Amino acid sequence: MTNEKIAAIGRRHTHEAMKPADNGRPARPGSSGRSRIGFVGLSAGAGATTMAFAAAEYLAALSKRTRTVTFLELNPGADAPAGRPYDKIGIDRRFAGRGFISHYRLAAEGKPLHGVNNMDGGIGWVLRVPGEPDSAPSAAALIRLLNNVPGDIIVCDISAQGFLRSGGQDAAGRDTLLALLADLDRIVCIFDPLPSRLLAAVPATEVCRAAETAGLPAIYAFNKLNAGVNLREATRFTGAKSYISIPAIPAETVYSAEYACRSLASEPEIKTALCTIFS
Repeated sequence: MTNEKIAAIGRRHTHEAMKPADNGRPARPGSSGRSRIGFVGLSAGAGATTMAFAAAEYLAALSKRTRTVTFLELNPGADAPAGRPYDKIGIDRRFAGRGFISHYRLAAEGKPLHGVNNMDGGIGWVLRVPGEPDSAPSAAALIRLLNNVPGDIIVCDISAQGFLRSGGQDAAGRDTLLALLADLDRIVCIFDPLPSRLLAAVPATEVCRAAETAGLPAIYAFNKLNAGVNLREATRFTGAKSYISIPAIPAETVYSAEYACRSLASEPEIKTALCTIFS
């Protein structure tokens, strides 16, 4: 697929998505002058991590060091559904010789988080480190991370499936997810249009809609679009009237990026599409 075609797909529906995102309300300023944007994967492997990587890189380049950007992984489970962000971009390799600080471990031990940063590529990284901490983080620890990690712009990678165990019947997980969303200034809710994953996304979609009803601006996105997707059926099922369309990433691009410890968002053809959407 050429860069021109990818950019064209990225532009489609983007202008429609902007109106319902605000719902007639101005964007809410973050407390203490900070902005918090959440990318919510509504099912396992929906692509929230890739989108959050792209947003962090885009905003870091746009800010030109006038504002600091932090990438924050919010995952309550032992593992991310589609692999850890820590491993996806090869943090061990990026931080070889200088060490990577585990904010999750500091939060679990009740230690200060202000001024603690893992800077690389103009972004501060707050990620789950394999094996640290040994137990799953509490709701209080996750909320503390969201509200205390350094940065002017906090880009959050949120795995909704990690919170909504047992098909969304876990009331505590649902309440924690709602509490985290309530502290954000905007969310981007990401669907994988595969029918089985749209079905799996129903509980998370309900939580996002509840947060939207409470006043949180939300944008909906369909990721991994390809010739086999029946977008009309997908939008009918989800009730998404306005949305962003994101093309499927060629498998060889995914593999080559991860082998090289690069973010998918840094691949030229992907960057063309995502920068079109963000701009």
